[in-house]
Amino acid sequence: MYRQRHPQITLFESSYLVPAAKADRLRASWAETFRHSALPLIDEDVFAPLYCEDNGRPNRPVQTVLGVLMLKDMYDLTDAEALERLEFDLLWHHALSLTPEEAHLCQKTLHNFRVGLMEHDLARVAFAETTDRILAALGTKVSRQRLDSTHVISNMAVLTRLGLFCETTRVFLSRLQVEHPRLYGSVPKRLRGRYVKEDGQATGYQDARAAEGRRRLAVCARDVYRLCRRLGHTAAAQMEEFALLQRLLEEQCEVVKKKQPLSRSDDDAGEGRVPVVLKEAKEVSSASLQSPHDPDATYNGRKGKGYEVQVAETCHDDNKVEIITHVEVTDACVSDAQATVPTLDALEARQLQPQELVADTTYGSGDNAVAAARRGTELISPVGGPTTVAREEVVDGMLTAADFEIDPRPEEPTVCPAGHFSSAQAPSGKRAQRLEVTFERSTCEACALFDRCPAKLDRAADGYLLLVDLATTNLERRRRAEANGSFKERYAIRAGSEATNSELKRGHGLGDLRVRGRPRVELAVHLKALACNIKRMVRTLMSEADEAVPALA
Repeated sequence: MYRQRHPQITLFESSYLVPAAKADRLRASWAETFRHSALPLIDEDVFAPLYCEDNGRPNRPVQTVLGVLMLKDMYDLTDAEALERLEFDLLWHHALSLTPEEAHLCQKTLHNFRVGLMEHDLARVAFAETTDRILAALGTKVSRQRLDSTHVISNMAVLTRLGLFCETTRVFLSRLQVEHPRLYGSVPKRLRGRYVKEDGQATGYQDARAAEGRRRLAVCARDVYRLCRRLGHTAAAQMEEFALLQRLLEEQCEVVKKKQPLSRSDDDAGEGRVPVVLKEAKEVSSASLQSPHDPDATYNGRKGKGYEVQVAETCHDDNKVEIITHVEVTDACVSDAQATVPTLDALEARQLQPQELVADTTYGSGDNAVAAARRGTELISPVGGPTTVAREEVVDGMLTAADFEIDPRPEEPTVCPAGHFSSAQAPSGKRAQRLEVTFERSTCEACALFDRCPAKLDRAADGYLLLVDLATTNLERRRRAEANGSFKERYAIRAGSEATNSELKRGHGLGDLRVRGRPRVELAVHLKALACNIKRMVRTLMSEADEAVPALA
């Protein structure tokens, strides 16, 4: 049954049970700042859907449970370590405003709370709402932000291709033995023996030398086909492990019309030919199964198996500390270019949309820059591909569309290099990325730049028409900025993203996740990012308090 935490402070809390000197040291520690500045930011009513309204035992205060989870990720602790700190650490008692009797949670409480967060997507909500309050409390400016990604691996083994076949088959057979022993007994003993020992443990079949690996891989492919054909119309087909086996067959193998011959040296010689051929490694999608223990993980050719985490944070010169404003887990196999617009939309929904977004080359395609501009954000990013010559080197000094001040929003007029405003502009046909910009005929013909202007006479409109490809124009303008050096200073602040990624990975355990599966990875990412923000806020407030002491003295 849900109930809010009672605000009444008891006389039996830890700070009243220690000598005065220790109490003073306790109030000067991080725990005091956490207690009075961080803990109240948790809105307990947001988590009411996790509990029954009018039945059952009253819940443990949400501030206590979520506070423990935040402290756990601030120090990168296991559940057992965090619960031990809760029991015996005086700083934790004070930080969470608990008496020694109240300072207790069981591991099941943490587990159930996390399950509820995943079911209701409340980790995302907790991060967003608490971070918004942190930004307000610190007065952090969000007009300039930076965006970067970092690669993370869930708690899974990084398998070779042969290891993937062997482990997926072993997992299926082990589960089949438990749930359907009769069906397990119907599988040929020789086939089972290649993957599962009598005690259910893995065999050493995947430990092959390079010369033998290819041959064993072909055997594994045929074994997967045999299992799918033999058990596809039985109760085993309803198992999740069988679905993974089928997925492996579809992604890694090709079923052909003709049964393939076997070699006498093959381990499955004598078990019958089957019409299946192993695909070449380059033909297998990077979105294919990477581990039966984490089916959501994908593959990145440069970074390997796992997930990408998009991280946006403030980076304004006036801020005393930068705050992470947005995190999102994406597939490792998907380009970061696809994260730019969703990130801006997520920030806009929380009224945190930046005027400038600094990101690396991958995020900065012409289409993304135009989409960002339509949302009121300038995308500051290097441009991939060949560089463009500086403006003064352009042949014959002719102007291009990049010399015009063009807002991709049709309601905003375009300004030509001479300072004249357009009389009309609209999308060109059905292509939203192209604009038709019209200028008054009399204004253009009297302009000093008339002979160099790319606008052409449109007699139907009685004006001069400039056709603009927004993406191409944006790229040309940014290449010019890179060529003349004005871009370098604006982009330099992006380097701070690497420090944040390192802080999350090394300080908060993002680089060594203890969970697997996308829902749990997303939960861990949001909690660790929130813990990082809380830590930064606490340190900043403590620093401000220390600076104020001499002034008061």
